[in-house]
Amino acid sequence: MLKTSPNKLLGSRRRTETLILVALLEESYPSELARLLSAPLYSIQKVVDALDVEGVLATRRVGTERRVSLNPRYLAAKELRQLLLRLAKAEPSLEKIAASVRRRPRRKGKAV
Repeated sequence: MLKTSPNKLLGSRRRTETLILVALLEESYPSELARLLSAPLYSIQKVVDALDVEGVLATRRVGTERRVSLNPRYLAAKELRQLLLRLAKAEPSLEKIAASVRRRPRRKGKAV
């Protein structure tokens, strides 16, 4: 049996990694995605723009920040999310990156 990597399943490696990371994080923003993937911000912005035009991602403004999430109104939103989460299991490095993101502030005085 031939084991293939899901790297280019959804177009390009960068596009696939971006989608998997958005699925794992549920919501993010382009500069955070670029930082986590160690990718140029411009390439992540291009990927997000293209996926937004296709309707796969939904973006919204929160102040000056552009928040990105999977579009719940997309035709196959549930199936796409399941596929991306399944692909994430084949990419443990992406799961590790997503797990390292802190969403809530740390209590003052708490040891790191």
